[in-house]
Amino acid sequence: MQGMIISNPKLEFLRPVLERWFDCIDRYNAVRGDNDTPYWFDEKANLGLLSAAAWMAEMVTLQHTPTRKQNEEGERNARADLFIATAEERAYLQVTQRWPRVNGLKLTQALVDITSDAKKISYASDLKLGCLFVAPQKAQQSATPEELQDMVDDLQKEHSCAVAWYFPYAYRKLRNEAGNYHPGIAVLLREARG
Repeated sequence: MQGMIISNPKLEFLRPVLERWFDCIDRYNAVRGDNDTPYWFDEKANLGLLSAAAWMAEMVTLQHTPTRKQNEEGERNARADLFIATAEERAYLQVTQRWPRVNGLKLTQALVDITSDAKKISYASDLKLGCLFVAPQKAQQSATPEELQDMVDDLQKEHSCAVAWYFPYAYRKLRNEAGNYHPGIAVLLREARG
C-alpha cells in the first residue's frame, strides 16, 4: 500500500522525489534482507533516503546546510536539515520523526512544531518545509489491512501540503528487537510561511 497527495502546487516539483523514495526503501530492503528496514531508525536515516531519492530524481541536495535568516536585528546564521533543488526550484527542510501507535497517530502537534522550527531556517522568500517522518508501531502483532487503511485516512486528514505513505506488504510483519511491529513509513510536508 503506497500513495501520495500533494495539495500545495509549490511542492509539486517534489513528486519525483517522493516516487523514488519508495524505490529507495525497496532497494535498502533488497540489499539488507528481510529482517531489517530503514524506517525503524531515526529521522537522519530517513532523511538520507529522501536525499538519495532526490539525487535519483536528478535533483541536488545538501544535508545540514548552512543558511542565513533575516530577523529584527538583521541577519543571523541558521542551518537546514536538508536543502533540495532543481535548476528552477528549491526548498529548505527541517526534519523530525515520530513513532506513534498504529491506532492513535496524533500528529497535529508534531507537525505544527516542526513547521514552526522550519520558519527559522532561511529567508521569508525561500520555500521552507516542516518534514515529519512517521513510523507507526504496534506491540505484539502486525497491523491489519483495516488498521493500515485507517492510518492512511488519518494521514490524509492532517493539515499538510504533501503526504506520502508506504506500507510494503512484504515487511508488514517485521518486528524490531523490542517486539514492536512497524508496518511502514509516511512523510508529511508542510510549508512554513514567514
